[in-house]
Formats: sequence, structure tokens, C-alpha cells
Amino acid sequence: MEVAVGSELGWQKRQSDAHVADCLAPGVTLFGIADGFGEVGNNARSAPAALANVRDDLRRRQRVGSFARNVSPSGLRAILLGALDYANARLYAQSGSDDDHVGSGTSLTAVMIVGHHAFVGHVGDARAYLLRLGRLEMLTADDAMFAGAAVPSTKTNLPAKPRVRGLLWRSLGTQPKLEASIAHVELAAGDQLVLCTDGVYRAVAEDELGHALDDCETATGVVARVLSLVRSRGAGDNGTLIVARDLLVAPPQAFAAGARARTVRVAVAVGLLAASLLSYGLFTLRGGFTDHPANLTSSDR
Repeated sequence: MEVAVGSELGWQKRQSDAHVADCLAPGVTLFGIADGFGEVGNNARSAPAALANVRDDLRRRQRVGSFARNVSPSGLRAILLGALDYANARLYAQSGSDDDHVGSGTSLTAVMIVGHHAFVGHVGDARAYLLRLGRLEMLTADDAMFAGAAVPSTKTNLPAKPRVRGLLWRSLGTQPKLEASIAHVELAAGDQLVLCTDGVYRAVAEDELGHALDDCETATGVVARVLSLVRSRGAGDNGTLIVARDLLVAPPQAFAAGARARTVRVAVAVGLLAASLLSYGLFTLRGGFTDHPANLTSSDR
């Protein structure tokens, strides 16, 4: 699997986007992208906090064997939906939001790949695309009003731009109960996956994105070309892009290092626990409790 990530600040002075690309276990990969607003506890930004909660919940589920028990598409769909619900509850509790006030929230699109199945969880206006046999298809639908309103560009080489940024009617962390969308795609050889925030797709048309995926030899090349277009067109918002290729191939060594490191830490902990129990047993057999001989003798009788 080949993965590349890039980001542009645009005219903003602060980065409100975040991303995650993590191998959770052999055959289980998570990609996520988020575009947030507001802050949660300790001045943390909402987008990275939400993605961290999704990833942490999926890691916990992997450790307790949820992926091994739930191998059907419906079971795996429920796992991703549960992780999104967990992230929403955490963010809502930490942001100070209530029925009359929205403290912070985020658009979030997460893709969980298990074997040849891809599950796309979505809320807000971050997008996921799949390129298959030269055809680019959007896997998500923007949860935003007025997102399609556009005016002709004054320069023919620029795509039409939305008149205003769409007003989100659904986002993560702004309500106590989340109703996220989950799509299921069976992957095929040669498929390419793209996740991006609105700072990218408002500046780069879908046909331009498709051409970049077709023309560039590497995922890094795709990211470089697309972000170059974003910069040249003066994007007004943060733009972040993830491109993943060879989705049915195991992640490279560097990409999977985090998962292996976690496995090693668990193995070391188990080994230390076993050594402690063995030492305790030997200590007991060798008379480690000789300071209470009367009690032992009384029990034997």
C-alpha cells in the first residue's frame, strides 16, 4: 500500500484540519480526515481530538478481539459506527456544547479497510473519492446547505467556486447523538482512495483530481500536483489531502511500524507479568512464608 499526505494553510493563520493514517492490525487500516472549528479541553483543536478518539476506540476494539468476532460487513460497519459514536460523545462532553450553544465540532470522514472491504464513515463536508478504471466517484455526500451554489470563474482555467462555504447541518461533536453515514465498498485491484477537506475540492475540480490520479506515477506525485493547484488559486481555507494506492497490498514497513510497536509493547508486558508470577511461585515453594509456621500447621490439622 502506498500512502501520501499533504496540507496547505491557505489564507488561514492556523491549521484547523487533521488527518490520520494508521495500520491498526494486520489487514486493518484506518484513514481519516477532519476539518474542525472551536476547541475542546486544554485548548486542544477539535479535528485532531476527534480523529484520535476514533483511532483509540478502534484500537481498543482490536485488542479485545472485536475484529476477529465481527467479520461480516454488518459487524464491521457496526464497529466503525461505534467508534464514531464514541468520538462524538467525547467531543460533545469536552466542548461545552448544549442544546442552545455549539462550542466546537468537526467534519470527519474515516475509511476503515479490512481485507478487501472499505467502510466509509462520514459526517460534515470532508470528502472521500474512489478512482476505479479511470472513473472518479465520490463516496460521500456533503452535509451542508448551499454547498452547490456557484458562480462562473473569471478565468477559464479555474473551476467554478461556491458563492459561500456551505452551512453544515450535521457535524461531529455538536449534538449528543450522532447519526453518521456509513458506506461499504468492495475494493478491487488498482483502486485509488482520496480523502480531502473543502480547502482542496473548492479549488480543484473533480476532473483535475482524476487526471492527477491517472497521470502521476506515485501517490506523493498526486499530492504535490493537487496542492500546487490549491496554492496557485489562493485557497481561502486549510486544505488537506490523503492519497492511498494499492489498497489490497499490506502497508509498507514504516507505515505499519506503529502497530508492530504496540504489539511488541503488549508482548513485553505479558512477559514481565509471567516472569513475576514465576518468581512469586518459586519464592512460595522455597518457604517464603516461614514467618507464619503456626498458622500453616494448624490448617494442616
